[in-house]
Amino acid sequence: MDAPSDVKIIVSDLHMGTGERPGLVNPYEDFHFDDRLADLILHHASGDHAGIPVELILNGDILDLLKVPVRGHFATLIDESIAADKTRRCLLGHPAVFDAIAEFLKVPDHLVTYIPGNHDPEVAFPLVQKLLRARLGVLDTPDRMRFPVDEEFLRLPRGVVVTHGHLFESINRIEAGHAFVDSADGRRVLNLPFGSRFFTEVLAPVKAEQPLIDLVHPLSSMVLWGLVFDLRFTLRLLGSMTRWLVKTRLRPRAKEEGVVRTLQVLVDEIALFTGMDRRATAHLQEAPDMTALIVGHSHTPMIRRLPRNKVYVNTGTWTRTVSLDIRDLGTRIDPTYARVEYRPVGPPAVSLLRWNGRPRETEEVVA
Repeated sequence: MDAPSDVKIIVSDLHMGTGERPGLVNPYEDFHFDDRLADLILHHASGDHAGIPVELILNGDILDLLKVPVRGHFATLIDESIAADKTRRCLLGHPAVFDAIAEFLKVPDHLVTYIPGNHDPEVAFPLVQKLLRARLGVLDTPDRMRFPVDEEFLRLPRGVVVTHGHLFESINRIEAGHAFVDSADGRRVLNLPFGSRFFTEVLAPVKAEQPLIDLVHPLSSMVLWGLVFDLRFTLRLLGSMTRWLVKTRLRPRAKEEGVVRTLQVLVDEIALFTGMDRRATAHLQEAPDMTALIVGHSHTPMIRRLPRNKVYVNTGTWTRTVSLDIRDLGTRIDPTYARVEYRPVGPPAVSLLRWNGRPRETEEVVA
């Protein structure tokens, strides 16, 4: 087979926080593969990849800015200065990764695209984009790093589409072009969706006590296990969740729609949280202009070959995940990424790969 003429590399859900310091534990840092990721990036900046266009697509939740406290608290009113400060701290926490991306961008025809997810919507701020470009050495050539913050989908040639995936969940969806709102004090702040506010105000404050709380899925099973093995903490968590839902969701909506209707909507929204891949796959099958859809968000790596030569890929996550689902019980760390290869003619080759590092670099994840 002929060598590819153009390559796209897609990673998502790295969840890089502010890093770790020697002798100190950071319970909010869930990314621990800096050297391994840097090796993957540098691999695509050398050898055969140095002579062809390569685009590195950072498909959301690359930085986990929701887990970065501001003066000891987790903010939901996030203006541009707060967003830039949190981003700067994450950049300082992972120098090897961003040094590798900077080297990658030194290669001619190599580009980076950063799509914001629901854990890093701060990327929509121009100052944050400027800070990232400056760190990567492309401040004077901004077209080398693009931020499609006002688009639901990043559309690549020949029907390949990339999106983080949270737009398929009503509780995490941010409408394209509506990243900001005006706060009561006149500031331009992030328009955080319900799911991000729930995480910031309920789950993030207790992560120092239970560092795995946002790494366990499904949440319902975690609560059931907690009632048996850690009753005191789980009851406190349930109490916090209930108070928050009543205060922010149920009480305001119930005044307008009634208590019964409000509970129905809430149940529907929570149910939507568990079926993202199913809805995304259905969207791909129904879209005549899509040949492949590449997402992240759900932290479940998969590739599905569908009728009419369509391909669905979820790139998974590079953080630890703990599944309490009996069909997939256990802890998994799976450094997976998607690769799209274009040739002068024919459909693009879409694959899901696992990065093993050198010398046995990649391993294909089969459908």
